[in-house]
Amino acid sequence: MNDAIVRIPRRTLLLALGAVAAVFLVIALVVTGVVARAADANTVASPAVLKTQQSAAERDVERAYEQAVTQVKKVRALNLAITAAQADAVAAKALNDLKLLRHSGLVSLGQVLGIAAAEVEATATATEQRFDQAPLTAQPAASPVLLAPRLYAIVARMSELATQLSDQATTDLTAPAATPAPTTAPSPSRTPTPSASPSARP
Repeated sequence: MNDAIVRIPRRTLLLALGAVAAVFLVIALVVTGVVARAADANTVASPAVLKTQQSAAERDVERAYEQAVTQVKKVRALNLAITAAQADAVAAKALNDLKLLRHSGLVSLGQVLGIAAAEVEATATATEQRFDQAPLTAQPAASPVLLAPRLYAIVARMSELATQLSDQATTDLTAPAATPAPTTAPSPSRTPTPSASPSARP
């Protein structure tokens, strides 16, 4: 008895092969993370998550600021070679630059977090005042938070610039005192010997 031959229409075969290829493509995309990244891009954080991210990023900005300020003040308290007036001027400029840097960092955080443009400056100022009244050193340690990439970039840049400012102030404060250039005594000038006046003739 001859085996029965099953004939499959070409169109049906092509459709089946296409479906199998599509399944393998989807699997490949999932494995490589393409689908996962696309889903993440459309994810919107809840208000609670945003608040946690904001608080953590603000603390990190403040931490970089406080560490730099502490370094400048410690170096200023040393017995320096430069004059007190010079040291005060260097320290005051560094501390003012650090304040401006902290404010700029907090404003950048507010912009990334979607705070209204009219409220960004006020929010940054209020955060500064809150930390000035209760520095991180006077607060209990908070649990670490993994920051979103854009917030982390701001915090990392803040830390980098704050370190540069405090290091530059340290270099200027510990510079050796300027040594006055030696002065050479003028050589005694030769004064002409008065010639004897001719004797008067009667």
